[in-house]
Amino acid sequence: MISLWITIGLVLAATSVSTLGAYFSIVGLGALFSGATVSIWIMAGSLEFAKFVLAAYLHQTWKVINPLMKIYMTVSVIILSTITSVGIFGYLSDAYQSASVVLEAENIKLRDLKKQQENFEAEIDRLSYSVDEIPDERITRKLQARQAIEPRILELKGKIQDLDKQMTASNLNILEVKKKVGPLIFISKNFNVDIDVVVRYLIFIFVTVFDPLAICLVIASTYSIESRRTLKSSSVLNTERADLNNHTIKKTVNSNVINDQENAMPDSEDSIILQMNFKDEEPISSEQPKVEENPGNLKKAV
Repeated sequence: MISLWITIGLVLAATSVSTLGAYFSIVGLGALFSGATVSIWIMAGSLEFAKFVLAAYLHQTWKVINPLMKIYMTVSVIILSTITSVGIFGYLSDAYQSASVVLEAENIKLRDLKKQQENFEAEIDRLSYSVDEIPDERITRKLQARQAIEPRILELKGKIQDLDKQMTASNLNILEVKKKVGPLIFISKNFNVDIDVVVRYLIFIFVTVFDPLAICLVIASTYSIESRRTLKSSSVLNTERADLNNHTIKKTVNSNVINDQENAMPDSEDSIILQMNFKDEEPISSEQPKVEENPGNLKKAV
């Protein structure tokens, strides 16, 4: 007999895994077909519900269902499970892409800021070189040229400082994003594999386990509930049969006792009658007076 706690655990596990799988699949399919998100959600939700009901129905009626219907329903469950896996893949990949896109955008921004900074520094170097090319004998010309480029150099330095601040903020944003995908980056570096490959394999593992496990848990929970119900019904039936047998035995014993009493009644009545007859009869006394056969006495008496 399957324990009650195991049955409750199976029901809770089936409910949680199937609900989460359905949610991930519905949201993932909506992300894949973003042009009709609400319609996809409704369709995917109905298909998810039908899949679990169909799996439980197939398990309970496997031996009696029509073979064609059995084949069609089995193929339908497999196809629906594949659709669910595709939806889960879309959901997980979208979750990764949302972080990786931000990371890539920050890297692009950081590269652009560095390029601008290099251009400003190159402009400063060019202006300074143009002044340095003036011969030292032409001091006045050199001073005038340096005074002319000084405001531009100050402006460029100010822009470089602003770029430094933006680069610092961009690096901080990259660190925040890396916190979300930090384990993936760690795995990628340790196994010397591209992070996209690591994510792809991990998603495949999740997809392989998630929905088939949900279907198996639903079947196991229905089987556990049905087996407990059947065992309970059989135990109740056995109890009723035992009570009926006990009642029959008691009734048989009582009838035997009554029959024995009825068979014993005539003998007791006969014994009572015989005793009454014996009491009614007078006992013959052994001390009755003897009659004298003397003739003389008879004459006297006359």
